[in-house]
Amino acid sequence: MMKRTFATLAMIGAFTAPAHAAEDVSQLNPQPGQWSTVIAIYDHLQNHYLLKTSVHDDIASCSARLQNTAEQIKKANNIVYTAPRNTKVSFTKEEGVENEAKVLEIRCVLEPFQPERV
Repeated sequence: MMKRTFATLAMIGAFTAPAHAAEDVSQLNPQPGQWSTVIAIYDHLQNHYLLKTSVHDDIASCSARLQNTAEQIKKANNIVYTAPRNTKVSFTKEEGVENEAKVLEIRCVLEPFQPERV
């Protein structure tokens, strides 16, 4: 089981883009002192891993981002789709974003974040 620095925010998401759009997460570059949203997913190949989905300057904006997406995750029945190499995340299946993954957990983490062993 993963250690938790912050309380788990179950069923809360990390994206504010419309449910039909894919979120490009390949260019994220958080700096020390910033807050990142991290999604724990269990993919179609039975891999469990963490994926950063957004970067914020303060905890309030990170938390707001999580809250804005709670409905999307709920509507998607805790399923997201990832592109090869986990460069994009979407709530709906679309061309090029094909790997189905179950959302296990979403949270805000303070950078630099060292992921736990999963």
